[in-house]
Amino acid sequence: MIEGLVCDDPAVMAWADGERDRWLARAAVLDAGPAQPDWPKAVTSADKLGDLTGPQRVWLIAEGPEGPARALVAGSGDAGRHQAIDVARVAAARFEVDALRMILGYVDYHPDTMGALVLPFRSPQVALVVAGWLRHLGSARLWARLWLTRHPGCAARALLPVAAGRPGKARQQAEEALLFLAATGAGPLILTTAAGYAPELHQLATGLLEPRSPGNESTALPGVPRKGSVPQWAQPDALPEILLAGGGVMPEDEVMSLVGALTRSRLADPPEPAPGDPDPRDGGVPVAVESSAAVQPLVAPAEPEAAKLIARADPASVARFGRALLDGWLTDEMPAASAWVVLAQAHLGDEATMEQLGPLVRSWPGRSRYARAIDGFAVLATVGADAGLRHMLAMEENMTGGAMNDRALDYLRQACERRGLTVTQLADRLAITHGLDTGVTVDYGGRTFTVAVDEHLTASVVAPDGRRLARPPKPGAKDANPGAYQEFLQFKKDLRATVVARAARFQQDMHRRRLRPARDVPAVLVPHPILGPIARRLLWGEYRDGRLLRAVRIAEDGSFADIDDATAAVDGDACLGVVHPADLRGDLGTWAQIFADYEILQPFPQVHRPVVILGEEQLTATSLPGLGLGPGSAPVPAEAIEGLLSGPAWYGNGDGNTRYLHTRIHRQLAGGWTLLLELDPGMRTHSGAPDQRITEIWLDEAGSEHWQPARRIPMGACDQGVLSEALVQVHALAH
Repeated sequence: MIEGLVCDDPAVMAWADGERDRWLARAAVLDAGPAQPDWPKAVTSADKLGDLTGPQRVWLIAEGPEGPARALVAGSGDAGRHQAIDVARVAAARFEVDALRMILGYVDYHPDTMGALVLPFRSPQVALVVAGWLRHLGSARLWARLWLTRHPGCAARALLPVAAGRPGKARQQAEEALLFLAATGAGPLILTTAAGYAPELHQLATGLLEPRSPGNESTALPGVPRKGSVPQWAQPDALPEILLAGGGVMPEDEVMSLVGALTRSRLADPPEPAPGDPDPRDGGVPVAVESSAAVQPLVAPAEPEAAKLIARADPASVARFGRALLDGWLTDEMPAASAWVVLAQAHLGDEATMEQLGPLVRSWPGRSRYARAIDGFAVLATVGADAGLRHMLAMEENMTGGAMNDRALDYLRQACERRGLTVTQLADRLAITHGLDTGVTVDYGGRTFTVAVDEHLTASVVAPDGRRLARPPKPGAKDANPGAYQEFLQFKKDLRATVVARAARFQQDMHRRRLRPARDVPAVLVPHPILGPIARRLLWGEYRDGRLLRAVRIAEDGSFADIDDATAAVDGDACLGVVHPADLRGDLGTWAQIFADYEILQPFPQVHRPVVILGEEQLTATSLPGLGLGPGSAPVPAEAIEGLLSGPAWYGNGDGNTRYLHTRIHRQLAGGWTLLLELDPGMRTHSGAPDQRITEIWLDEAGSEHWQPARRIPMGACDQGVLSEALVQVHALAH
């Protein structure tokens, strides 16, 4: 450690050719709404800049008076999320170094989506920031690499003192950044820069950059941990013996070597290439990927010698050993220093281990154990056992978005891809049968009843004389196994829960437009004793490029039937999905009649579902005039609006001047859209607000703050099934 070294170089700009002009030109696409006559006056008082509304800030940064605008950005005042990347690029191009504080404020909270903003700034402060991005999974890793290779001299001067400083996270990040630079050919520059600081720093840098000779890896067993370096519950005498596959027991020194190797279990390095594009060809905003939405790393392979030890052992014994480690860690209240135990299950675990780990992983986010949950997701996906994937599928059924759910979903997708399946296909194949595929009986020891289910999956029993009974007769004194009666009642309860869950999943398939290869319907769904009866009572659709080509139902013989009730030939590679009634348009009434004629009771409302179907003119329109709820119609009770806002989907937009006055409400839709309802006169919730008129309904991009006066998005741009669900709620406000 070398103390007292400091890099105090000033921040300067280092624009690439044409870069500043391109950034400045983004002012033309900014939309702050219509400028008001009083805005210039509002920005003349420096002490009131912090009170400016979002639209005023965008206007000021893009085209307002230079003095107040420079003061705003120098004071780190940002303009919110609306077009944030372009607002910040204009600020950087217009005010250069004075905008650095504002830029760093943005990238501190959003390094993946906003990190490209630092590229033209040559600053020691930026060097320290980007050094921490090299292990990001998202676009921040790319921005860090681009900045380091663009400003190697500045990076070397800023990072060398930190790399020689106190051990810790900052030093480790600085070392990794210098090693990255050296790998790009900047090694001599780093050494020259180090010599300019002090001879001892040159010596330290030389040691850091010294190449590791290939083939110099040790072939000995993994190092035995020092006594006391692992918890007591991880010592061999506290763990079950590991049996060897060829007989005998693994010696204690080898067990300790294995534990030592397991303590170094880790996630694999971030997947390559780093995602993102700082300068798209269309000249628009950088293409960025959040770390949570990027490809997540699986568990890195075990160290070679540890893998040899595991290979010599009996698999069941190794798995039991691993579960004992997990139990010890849980009993010790999950210390972070021993969290390697979770990742080690990827090397040791079996189906039983994943059955134990799955519920734990599902519970950890709710207990704020986010890092452990990510490790658990990685283990379940790496092992890929059916038991673990069933737990991941159960989590996926209830996901509503968010960074943690994004990570879990990516791990699930990776596990599915390793089997050559989609998530939906895997869910079909892992759906439990409760034994109905092989036959279920109620055996009293002397009397046996066969369990049967009807087309609605209601279980009953068939008596020896052929009578069908809702439940078997209660056991008598001569029955050797009277507990079979309660087992049947539990079977009925479990079956009903599974039917409800599977029907809910099919309904999610409809809402989320999840598709299957057509061949899976007759090959996987129809033969399944639980999925088949549900699938037969649904209307299916053949989709191409997101558009419904035709709807079909599953006929009594398992073939497909079209709207004319004729046999429909469907190619096995075609994509089938559960149809949302909004997709059927003019055919909805005919299909509803067909299902009524065949007395098909659907597992959830589909063809008889309340629906709003837009006409051709409405689909191309950029807004709707309240769908009959606007001027000239009866107003909507404020209590009805409050009812929407109290639910999980709708939110209010507070006006910038009267904080809690909601002049519109909005709901997020799938596909990156937001549906907005304009309210007149606006309302404060829980305050006896007057009745409201919904004067306009329109779509906007989800990332916008919806300031713009112009409506640009046609109503047909979003999924019509998702839109229908929201508009049905809007219509219900008037009743």
